[in-house]
Amino acid sequence: MKILSSNQIRKIDKFHVETKLISHVKLMDIAAKSCFNWINKYCKIKNKSFTILVGNGNNGGDGLALSIILYLHGISVTVYIINISNNFSNEFRIYKNKILKYKIKIYNIYENDIFPVIKKEKNYLIDAIFGIGLNRELNKYWKNFIHYININKTKFESVISIDIPSGIFIEKNNNDFKSIIKADHTLTFQTPKIPFFLPEYENFIGQWHLLDIGWKNEYLKNIHTKNYFLDNIFIKKIIKKRKKFSHKGNYGHGIIIGGSYGMIGSMILSGKASIRCGIGKLTMYVPYCGYQIIQSTVPEAILKTDKKKYFINNNNITIPYDIKAIGIGMGIGTNINTIYALESFLLKCKKEIPMIPMVIDADAINILSKKQELLSILPKNVILTPHPKEFYRLFGKWKNDYNKLSLLRKISEKYKIFLILKGAHTIISTPDGILYFNSTGNPGLSTAGSGDVLSGIIVSFLSQGYSLNNSCAISVYLHGLSGDIAKKQLGEESIISTDIIDNIPNAFQKI
Repeated sequence: MKILSSNQIRKIDKFHVETKLISHVKLMDIAAKSCFNWINKYCKIKNKSFTILVGNGNNGGDGLALSIILYLHGISVTVYIINISNNFSNEFRIYKNKILKYKIKIYNIYENDIFPVIKKEKNYLIDAIFGIGLNRELNKYWKNFIHYININKTKFESVISIDIPSGIFIEKNNNDFKSIIKADHTLTFQTPKIPFFLPEYENFIGQWHLLDIGWKNEYLKNIHTKNYFLDNIFIKKIIKKRKKFSHKGNYGHGIIIGGSYGMIGSMILSGKASIRCGIGKLTMYVPYCGYQIIQSTVPEAILKTDKKKYFINNNNITIPYDIKAIGIGMGIGTNINTIYALESFLLKCKKEIPMIPMVIDADAINILSKKQELLSILPKNVILTPHPKEFYRLFGKWKNDYNKLSLLRKISEKYKIFLILKGAHTIISTPDGILYFNSTGNPGLSTAGSGDVLSGIIVSFLSQGYSLNNSCAISVYLHGLSGDIAKKQLGEESIISTDIIDNIPNAFQKI
């Protein structure tokens, strides 16, 4: 699913109006009805009242349209018009004239007015002040007004923002987070917005819900964007169906390299996840202390061991001739001899098998951060899978979440690598500057070994012949979905990495 800029959203609305598919007012009516349908379904509105804050633009028009629908359904409605400027959109004027026909209480708030008294009652607050149109900071009075709403939000049953919480800039960082409405729910139209995926905005967005307002797909297809939201529709399209007469040779041979004394479990998790995702054949390379453990826990894998007992030291790791993908770093440790072994291995791969895709994870990433000159010898088709702290150690600190996205693009384009920044809405950054935000996953995935599972999954899909782009997308989505299924069974707190692996078959079936 495409994630669009505010300018692109306006162009789509304009296209629908200019091609006479719909009028601006009708589009606003559809948006308001979609909000009402959600509210009516998910909120207990019987015998409740609604306070609706509306700005003087189209977001405010949505709020006025919603006010009328609520009123006509017998709901008590109070509207506050937030007069930040004297510029009113035509659609806002139309709905303001409409609302005057009904017995809806309407109050105007102008700059320097005394704030309205908020009493605790069975009341919902609807925020329809700015929407996506805000692109400059508010003055002191309006900042204080929003702060006043936030400190009184507990007096409302729920705070619901239309399209996006007022005060958020959707294409750049907010300098003052005190001037953003703290919503419990955000009802957004047709396409998600970038701030929904950024940690800095977690306390403002609440739960967001995507509402359909009838955009025509033929126009949407021609809009270019560098931001995408991974959903089931996209993943279902790119997963290949197996042929009746296929055999294990059709699904590739991958190798994962890692492990050290006390960290062989990382390799078990990675190996099991890789096999569970359909790889034809898997070779595992570990220090000798992992021999018996791997043989007994991952019997499906071919096992090769290093000469060293407790860590990987071999500067001549043998790569099978038919290998299709490599994963390295899971539990590998940062012993000085292992660092030299990794450097030697990267040089060998770049020289002898530069086109074989490689996943670099965990301690291998930490080694790169210690010896950053190794970044210049990375072969083509490399995928790095850092969590935020590893990303920080490797590429430096970011000023804010928008700067983080810019840094992801910059690094991917500079080194021609794929980056998978793990976290809520895990982000995939590609060498051509495209970002994919994941839709699956939950806090229960914040558990030891979860990243090892993800790396094994990626190696599996790469080995099966999926492109780097599609391997990253399917793996991240499947990993999160497996965790979501585990959450339903166990709750977030009780998920362990083995539960993620155990639910991979269920995730495939759900897709």
